[in-house]
Amino acid sequence: MSHQALISVIIPVYKVEKYLDQCVESIVAQTYRNLEIILVDDGSPDKCPEMCDSWARKDSRIKVVHKKNGGLGDARNAGLAIAKGDFIGFVDSDDWCESCMYEELLHACLKFDVLVSACNVWVDWENGWPTSCTEFEKENRCWNQLEIQENFCIGKITAWAWNKLYKRDVVDFLSFPHQAYEDIPVARNLYPKLERLAFTGTALYHYRQRSSSIVNSSVRRSHFVLIEENRKIVDMAAQKPYYGKSAAELAVMSFKFLEKIYSNSAENLDDLIPSLLNDIRNGSTYLMPRGDVHKVDMLFMKMIAKGFPYRIVLKIRYLFRKAYWFFDMKGVRRNK
Repeated sequence: MSHQALISVIIPVYKVEKYLDQCVESIVAQTYRNLEIILVDDGSPDKCPEMCDSWARKDSRIKVVHKKNGGLGDARNAGLAIAKGDFIGFVDSDDWCESCMYEELLHACLKFDVLVSACNVWVDWENGWPTSCTEFEKENRCWNQLEIQENFCIGKITAWAWNKLYKRDVVDFLSFPHQAYEDIPVARNLYPKLERLAFTGTALYHYRQRSSSIVNSSVRRSHFVLIEENRKIVDMAAQKPYYGKSAAELAVMSFKFLEKIYSNSAENLDDLIPSLLNDIRNGSTYLMPRGDVHKVDMLFMKMIAKGFPYRIVLKIRYLFRKAYWFFDMKGVRRNK
């Protein structure tokens, strides 16, 4: 099947004329050649529609869909509606891929006879921060159903659609809702149905972090969907041995969201604060040292859980961080 399988790669396109060529070039240059590349122009108001048409003239594997703006999930669904592939992949149009990505993802699917495979991800920061790697597995191996569910509930496997390859058999689970963080409900419905999930063990997808992207923009009510979706994941973990880790993951997310509301003086979101505080209280008991949360922030979370007024706690946090970075810039910590 590896010599015949058609992979449909769906790329939603909206206001990315600066990045689109790099993205499409990385797909056109894939070592696995039997691709159907679907560019979905989601009503982009810039030069992207013309750029998509130009790419279609250059490569017969490329199809273009022009539609009214409906958001990322709607654009993916539009691509799925015309996809003919035996396997389905998604790429965001401001990202790019290593040339062997789909070859390795397909190999993992076939080797382990699974419905979904995934690769590790390079996180490329546009602001100049060092590139980092989000690593799910170091080896080319397979998780069983229990590993999939536990690791999803505790945040060790993400819902990201674009670092994965899906066999057509699961296409019914790939209907994306019209909301922010549209990957999460899809993964929440799909992962429990998978008996196994394969990994390439290599980092093959480049996730570009832009200052204007959905995940990095200033706090908005629509972003609260992330909290709501993760509460549903914690519900999935209820009565399971890993419930505490799942609740702690939600507590960290809620603390970060609360801090964004405070630092942006987003008083229009004050009605969300009681439920965020409740998440922090419920999960703080299970907090353990972790690389993505400063140990002092864990202390601040536990202070909130103990009943300290969150505004005072976050004010102390602000002063602490200001002093921390001041002395760091002066070289005080490094020269001790």
